[in-house]
Parts: sequence; C-alpha cells; structure tokens
Amino acid sequence: MRLRRLIAISPLMLAVVSCSSSLEPKSDVTLLVTNGSCDPGPCRAQQVLAFPSNQPNTPGGDWFVDLGTMTGPQLCVTIPISATFVVSGPGETTKFVWNTAKPVALGVEAPSESRFEASPSTSAFVPATAAGWSITLPGGGQAVQGPACTP
Repeated sequence: MRLRRLIAISPLMLAVVSCSSSLEPKSDVTLLVTNGSCDPGPCRAQQVLAFPSNQPNTPGGDWFVDLGTMTGPQLCVTIPISATFVVSGPGETTKFVWNTAKPVALGVEAPSESRFEASPSTSAFVPATAAGWSITLPGGGQAVQGPACTP
C-alpha cells in the first residue's frame, strides 16, 4: 500500500517540478516611485525601502534594502540584483541572501525616522519578472509592471 502511494505521488511531483519556474536574477530592473505625499501640498521626503521575502526572525526588526530618498514628486531607482543580510550571534553567523528572482515588498519612512521599526506597506512582487515597475508611496498597495525608467 505504501509503495502504491509513492508511485501515485511521484508523477504528480514530477509534473510540479517540470512546471516550476526557473527564473534567474535580473540586473537593471528599475522602480519608478511616485511621491504620494505631494498631493496636496509640498512633497515630503521619503526613504524608499525594499523588504526581501526571506526575513529572518530577529529582535532588530525587518531586514531592508535602502533604495534611496525621494525628495520630489518621483524617484527612479535601479533595484540591486542581490543583497545579503548577516545575523551574528555567539559563535554563529547566518547569511540571508535575496535576489531579484525572489519576492520583495516596499515601504517608506521619513529620512529622520529610525529604521528600527520600519516595515513594508505593499504586497510583494518579483522584480526579475519585468524590466520596470511603478508604484505610489505612501499609498500604493501593489507595484505594477511597466517600462524601465532612467535613474
């Protein structure tokens, strides 16, 4: 009985593996961020942060990649192809590696704010699936695919 179940599951597993994506990390992916604080009134500076999906559970808050400071109505940045976060403890070091083929979510903080409690405010997306992305922050819930912008 056990062997029969294994044989029945094996073709299913083979189908899942053969249909899975082999997306490779992609460089030169851009993100066009529209500053949602500009309407109405003067634009407030916003620090744009990317939060990789492979978050370690640390007391120091979420791991993020600083994409840049938006001071005007829009900011175009190139999303780095990869980033590494290192957690060190007594006699132990663990590296968490993220790349553009893995999901990432976005958030903003005022440049004067502490990043200790920074967190994402958008849904995750996989940067390597398009040449360019756009979103309004704060306020946008999902980045959308679009043409690449020029940083």
